[in-house]
Amino acid sequence: MSKKILLVSGHSRVTYKWGMVGEITRRLLDDPENKVYYLDCNNTVKSHCALNRGQHWGYCKKCSNVLLEIIKLAGLPDENIIRMKKFMAPKFPDFKTIREAIDFDYEGYNYGLGPVSCIMTLNRDYDFDIKKEQNTIKKAFTTEYTVFKNLEAAFEQYHFDEIHTFNGRMPFVYPCVSYAVKNNIPYYVYEAGCSIYKYKVIKNSVPHDYNNYRREMKEYWDNRSAEYKEIATKWFDDRRKGKFQAIESFTKDQIKDLLPDGFDFNKENIAIFNSSIDEVYAFDSWKHPFADNENDLIEAILEHYKDDTNKHFYLRIHPNLTKAKRKHATQIRQINEMKKKYPNLTVIEPDQKIDTYALIEAVNKVLTFYSSVGCEATYYGTPSILAGKAAYDQFDCVYKAKSLEETFELIDNKDLKPKPKETAYPFGYYNAVYGEDYKYFKVKSPHEGEFMGMILKDK
Repeated sequence: MSKKILLVSGHSRVTYKWGMVGEITRRLLDDPENKVYYLDCNNTVKSHCALNRGQHWGYCKKCSNVLLEIIKLAGLPDENIIRMKKFMAPKFPDFKTIREAIDFDYEGYNYGLGPVSCIMTLNRDYDFDIKKEQNTIKKAFTTEYTVFKNLEAAFEQYHFDEIHTFNGRMPFVYPCVSYAVKNNIPYYVYEAGCSIYKYKVIKNSVPHDYNNYRREMKEYWDNRSAEYKEIATKWFDDRRKGKFQAIESFTKDQIKDLLPDGFDFNKENIAIFNSSIDEVYAFDSWKHPFADNENDLIEAILEHYKDDTNKHFYLRIHPNLTKAKRKHATQIRQINEMKKKYPNLTVIEPDQKIDTYALIEAVNKVLTFYSSVGCEATYYGTPSILAGKAAYDQFDCVYKAKSLEETFELIDNKDLKPKPKETAYPFGYYNAVYGEDYKYFKVKSPHEGEFMGMILKDK
């Protein structure tokens, strides 16, 4: 049965995204039943496209030209390229709170979730200054308005059966998801896979949805290969060695076996590995089960044990927050206040060379909120407490606290044993294999590749 498909790429100047667009286009065209069209920005979206916050015309031009060249190389005829038209956007209101911006709807479409979550990530701040970012939000909404209007025009003319797009939350592509959801149109979202050699396809969901992440992990485990143990073990071992996997290793520059100064093995030591709250804070599916955010929970724990001189807490700040430290983001400011307030807390800065894995093995317990370290601690034989949400908790590889009181009970339990090492295998296996192998895009390095004879390099 023939299908009309609209492809909308996420614009960027990164090699793997370009190669992915080419791969997707070529694969869709492999099916003779597919009638594929491409929605090109045509340099109409200059207010806030992906990471182009500075509105640089040259950035837009280079990106658009490369993508057009790639889809033509993939075999898409020029007559199947829909060039976007300009639309005069309305005057969007000022927003008093971040939540008000997230929930903002216009003409029946949600505008806020995707762009606001992007702003959180770009600032590494889940509680950014709404007044300071007012202009950025409005520019993002202006971009979305242009995309929505072009989507409406394209669907009115061609009556597409599916939308295919990248990532699903940036201002240029979030309207594709919002439009599809409202109009009950099947949509597919593409994202990087477990390595530079793979990409993944998600139907009717987005990569940052907790429930999809959880479901996907289970499907891979249920259909695992006979070599699952070796594959999972290698993933954990490579991660500890700091090898490049899906992204650059956060631990490759750490000093092997280095522990914090004054580490006392005679005390009951608890390592807390936090997350960058901004990554998931905007999404309801990731809402913390019994706190507003993990910083509130960390402070409640430290307050509860402030007079317990036998316990010492080591808070390792997530490496993603290195730049946030310089920008004085909310999460870092709050941690700095805790550092001053609680003598039994040692904060390990995100750029310190302390060996994460040596710390995991040296402490009595590990506490996380959704970090992968929660599962890794089990693999390395340390009792692991999860006081939040993580897709791996469905495999019973951590002790899951369902309340603040249960968190205290687990921390206080001197007989807490590590979960069996084997319970960590599903997480390691998933992270080692998820995604599909490229067929047409030849990856040479994280920043260089080739698509049908065209050399691609980051710009």
